[in-house]
Amino acid sequence: MKRVGHLLLPGAAVALAVGGAFPWWSGRTDGDGLGAVPWWLRVLLLGAGVACVVGVGRRRWAWGAAVAGAAAALGGGLSFVLWSRSGEIAEGLRQDRAAATSKGWYFGPFDSELHAVLTAWPEAAPLAAACAGAGVAVAAVLLARRRGVDADELPADGEELGRRVRAALSWSLVGVLLGGVLSVATVEGARAVRDARVEALGPWWTEFADSSPVPRERLHDGSRKVTEDTRSPGAPAKPGAVAWRHTFVGPVALSTCAYEGRARGTLVALEEGRRTARISGRDPKDGRQRWSFTVRLSKRIELSQVAVSGGCAVLVLVGSMVVGIDSYTGRVGGASVLPMPGRTAWRFVTSYRQPVAKAPRMVTLTGADLAHVDAGDSGVVALRRKDVKPVGWGRPAASGCRYLADYATDSSPGTLFMTGCRSQDVLVTLPEVTVPGEDRRSRPDYRVPDLPPLLPPRERSVSAPSGCDRGAVERIRATSPRHAYVMGSWRCGSGARRERIHTRATFNLSYGWPRRSPWARVPVGRSQLEPVVNLENGDAGAVGDTVRLGWGEELDAEGRPSVTPARGDRIAALVGPGRTAGDRDTLLALGESGLLTAVRYEYRDHDPGDADDRPRARIRRAGATDAVRGACEGTRDVLVDGDSATALVLCRGAGQRVTRVEAVVDGKGFRAAR
Repeated sequence: MKRVGHLLLPGAAVALAVGGAFPWWSGRTDGDGLGAVPWWLRVLLLGAGVACVVGVGRRRWAWGAAVAGAAAALGGGLSFVLWSRSGEIAEGLRQDRAAATSKGWYFGPFDSELHAVLTAWPEAAPLAAACAGAGVAVAAVLLARRRGVDADELPADGEELGRRVRAALSWSLVGVLLGGVLSVATVEGARAVRDARVEALGPWWTEFADSSPVPRERLHDGSRKVTEDTRSPGAPAKPGAVAWRHTFVGPVALSTCAYEGRARGTLVALEEGRRTARISGRDPKDGRQRWSFTVRLSKRIELSQVAVSGGCAVLVLVGSMVVGIDSYTGRVGGASVLPMPGRTAWRFVTSYRQPVAKAPRMVTLTGADLAHVDAGDSGVVALRRKDVKPVGWGRPAASGCRYLADYATDSSPGTLFMTGCRSQDVLVTLPEVTVPGEDRRSRPDYRVPDLPPLLPPRERSVSAPSGCDRGAVERIRATSPRHAYVMGSWRCGSGARRERIHTRATFNLSYGWPRRSPWARVPVGRSQLEPVVNLENGDAGAVGDTVRLGWGEELDAEGRPSVTPARGDRIAALVGPGRTAGDRDTLLALGESGLLTAVRYEYRDHDPGDADDRPRARIRRAGATDAVRGACEGTRDVLVDGDSATALVLCRGAGQRVTRVEAVVDGKGFRAAR
């Protein structure tokens, strides 16, 4: 029995060789970063395994198996250690140059260099093969050092010979099982080493961007503690002093959210140069920079658009790549690669219409769980905001599509408006989508993620108001998962009566009740300012030089509670604390002259005998300030950080090239109304 026990060695060597040459044997796939074993390593491993079997009792064959196994161990180890990301990228660039000069039938070369930037990671398979080769070499050496069984030593008794054969088979089976366990161990060990090396290399987006998050010791500076008994200060009640001023070479937007029981707002600024594009997060109260994210620009790397939203999300589109930044911490929370676009680059889908020729560099989104991007003919992709993971892809049946999207709640999948690609515009309620399984047996090409379909088969057509043409839908607002307001501007009438009007209609998207309300028409001069301010018990909006309270989108109707901050000074922007601040708070109205007015509103419970059971509303002018009343060669806007009671008054230059920011807080410059 002792003389046949060494047959365990060739069984283990064969199992190790097969497991190293074909990693699928150990239950792992390419989808988790294992990679593929080079053909020459497979030849060495399989040759070593065969030589071990033949080498039972033949030392020359056993030594040959040891040499082949050692060669596989050395080659696989060097292949893993000498791997270089720069080498992968250089090879991709060489392929791009070769494809660009070829006369192939395909339309245009693939961007192999960019592909290498995104997918150049060390693979664990060569290291696993090296470990397997080392195991085969050790087994072969032990086998070569043992003396074989001579023919005259075989038992003459048939029963004894059969017992020896059964023992040899048993030891061989034990060897195979042991080799299988060792092959799994080599794969797991190689993956652990590979993961440590990947972590040391850093994420793939570091090839074109640098991130400087908020230092831990400064993370909560200037924030507000969130408790059940306290609420945010809201807008400044007596704005009258300018805390700081700064002119940014680019657009800005505000993101507010909570983190670790603290809440704060962050002013996000985009400033672009010839070689870099820098996105920075600043404290609204003092203007100090908290974090930055810098994209290194080149002929191949171009920043497309930045989206700022609630829920701590800043999304950055760089070509076909999208990176998510936490606006509170400044850390990168996720990054993904979108499908390869066609003639049009990817950009974010907003609830308001963007210029077709040149999209704005920065847009604002709601705090919904999902965000959408589109690239015209390439369709629209849904992204999960918290980790920027694509979860759905809708490809239209026709070309030339443009999109608008809005979300009734943060968890809503969204309401999508499509125009320009069909005989009629359509409005659809998007279906629930889930992240595709992570254990797919085959990993798709990085340009074409394997995503579930996004566009549902049912939809609601949106036709222009009768008697109107030369117009388009400009904004949508989802009020519930099955209802949405659609607003646009058209030229209506004929002859001398032809005028430009704003229109709106309510659409019911329930499958059993596909109907809409009639279009409501309002002359442009009497149309309400968009977007409206959502309050706890209604909405607030501006019409001309007047602030009105009401419900829904009908704030331009007569008879609503209203106040005029300054007669003849058309309101350029209206902001408020939102739904979280309660029913007695301050709205800020910014006139085109730069006059900043504080407007107080209040809701009271309805009278028991009143047929109208809605709360009664009252609104009044609290006072104003001239602290920011200056020339503005562009458009005015105002943002409110309710956590620090700071109003950010903006003057945006043409094309978002320059933005002047003036931070206004409570101060002596406030003139109370009499």
